[in-house]
Amino acid sequence: MSKIIQIADIHFGTENPRALAAFEDAMDSIGPDAIAVCGDLTQRGKREEFDAAREWLDKFDLPRLVVAGNHDTPLLNIYERVVSPFERHDRYFEDLSQPVVLDNALLTGINTSRGWQTRKNWAEGSVNLEQLEEAISTENATEDRTAFLICHHPFLSPPDAPMRTATRRGRRASRRLAKSPFRYLLTGHVHSPSVTVVDHEDHAYIAVSAGTLSTRLRNNPASFNLIDISGRDCVVTIFNLHGDRFVPMKPHVLTPDFVRKETHVEID
Repeated sequence: MSKIIQIADIHFGTENPRALAAFEDAMDSIGPDAIAVCGDLTQRGKREEFDAAREWLDKFDLPRLVVAGNHDTPLLNIYERVVSPFERHDRYFEDLSQPVVLDNALLTGINTSRGWQTRKNWAEGSVNLEQLEEAISTENATEDRTAFLICHHPFLSPPDAPMRTATRRGRRASRRLAKSPFRYLLTGHVHSPSVTVVDHEDHAYIAVSAGTLSTRLRNNPASFNLIDISGRDCVVTIFNLHGDRFVPMKPHVLTPDFVRKETHVEID
């Protein structure tokens, strides 16, 4: 059995100290095997925010996979945001960007964030389909190892999220992921936890969105996800902050044939 912690949108600069302290206590209790960080470790992409984020992540002596979010670009330096939007992020986290291989799980990431885009909301996601293909074609995704793809933006907007998303090439990426050996997509961005089975013809994957550990809440308390992997079965449990501690909610029990009672989304 492996235990993976999924977090997103910590937003150092507007972080929630009470949530971070409670998270550290929860890590001591849970004893996870790896952490997936689904982007937006900072609020404005400042050096001091990256310093704080790296110092905090280094408290956890276990494998970690970090992907960038749209807030991890230099907000106020337009030139850097256009020319080298992730140079600062990579300087701090390039060593944590490599795939994590556990006995029965694989975590690999792609960057869906951009420093700028030719559309009104540059913070929306965009999938590089070549990068996606490279990520999901890895030989480490075997029948004995459950494969997770990590990125910041959901490919499709989660049905019950408090904000809608419009990820470029998200629908094409979703179809491709459904036909790949990867069965889980772990994302952030919407600051709201959810578990959704995404169906496309005879193929499917499970989209798991993490909440936030910052003060930038959207209709939900601060939260993180715990993913328990046993054989080919997974249990996803959302932990919500209540007072000074995280409390587990009703678990989502997931099997290889994706039989469950929660939300399904059909891809047309």
